[in-house]
Amino acid sequence: MQFAEALKSRCHTVRAIIHNASSFTPTSDDLVEAAQQYHQFFYVHMMAPFIVNEALRDRMRGENGAPADIVHITDINVENPTPRFDIYGTTKAGLHNLTLAQAKKFAPDIKVNAVAPGPVLFTESHSQEVRQQMMSETPLAVEGGAEPVFLAVKSLLTNPFLTGVSIAVDGGRRLSKR
Repeated sequence: MQFAEALKSRCHTVRAIIHNASSFTPTSDDLVEAAQQYHQFFYVHMMAPFIVNEALRDRMRGENGAPADIVHITDINVENPTPRFDIYGTTKAGLHNLTLAQAKKFAPDIKVNAVAPGPVLFTESHSQEVRQQMMSETPLAVEGGAEPVFLAVKSLLTNPFLTGVSIAVDGGRRLSKR
C-alpha cells in the first residue's frame, strides 16, 4: 500500500500501468520452501498488481478521452502449466484471471489486457539442452528477444478497442504444448 500511496502523491494522472514484475524459479520439492515460494509468487504475480490497479484506478486517464491502459505480463503456460513450475504457472494464471476480471470491472474508463510471453529471453538457469528442447518445440525455432514483447504491449496501448485480451508472444510454442 505504501508504494501506491507514494505514487498517488507524485502522480495526479496515470496514462498506463505495465506489470512486468515476475518471480520465476522451479517449485521446491520441500513443502515448507514450496509454501514460501507460493506466498512470494502470489504477492508478486497477483496481489501487487491488484493493489496497484485498485489504488490508482481513480487516477488513470487516457489521452483525448480515450481509456487508460493496464497491461499484465503473464505467460503462455497459464493454460498449460509445466509440473516443474506449477506454482509459477498457477499464480500467472491468477494474473490472467485478474486481467479478465478487471477488464470487466474497469471498463469503459480503463482497458485491461495481457501479454503472454513464451521463450523470448532465456535465463542463466536454462541449460543449452533445455534451450534446444524449447526451440525444437517452437514452430518459429528462435528465441524471440524483448522486441516482440514490446511490440505487443505497444499494440495494446494504441488499439482503442481491445480489452480483456491476451496476446501470446511465443513463436507458436503454445501450439506444440497442447
